[in-house]
Amino acid sequence: MTVFRARRKGQVSVELPTYAAGLLASLVRQLVELLSDGEAQATTSGDPLEEILDFSTHREAPQDPALRRLLPDAHRDDPEAAAEFRRFTERGLREAKVADALVVLAALELPADEAAAADLELELDSSSARAWMRCLTDLRLTLAERLGITAESEELWQDLPANDERLPGYEIYGWLSYLLESLVHAVQR
Repeated sequence: MTVFRARRKGQVSVELPTYAAGLLASLVRQLVELLSDGEAQATTSGDPLEEILDFSTHREAPQDPALRRLLPDAHRDDPEAAAEFRRFTERGLREAKVADALVVLAALELPADEAAAADLELELDSSSARAWMRCLTDLRLTLAERLGITAESEELWQDLPANDERLPGYEIYGWLSYLLESLVHAVQR
């Protein structure tokens, strides 16, 4: 099984089979698309400071439940404060999540002459490892929301019959959980 290993000077290494690297790259590209889709269009508020600082993002929470999980309201009991906070922070949060995903995608790039290789060997510095952890967490949150996975439903998911159409998604969720846990342990060493 794929395991992240601690190396010298805060570095982490991993060998991913080509199929696993391809699956992970596909999931990360979908995450980038989800986070980039529906970006707020620039609007003119008439406030010169606002236009300089570009606070043109939406004030409303995203409609997509997975995006709401990735970009939650900061003030659940105060919709006005939540909207104002979102206005000033959502764009930066989206950009940071996309930047983390792009770090993962860059590491997973397979040169054309290595496309048939059995494994992809990666060395991550501490900054890249943190980006990987954040991206894997975002992937897990998104998939959990799409599948309806909650802590209370763990027994249901573990007892799915082999012919259940949700089983592959749950297995990918479990694999992402394993990768994240492995990476966290390697970073902590």
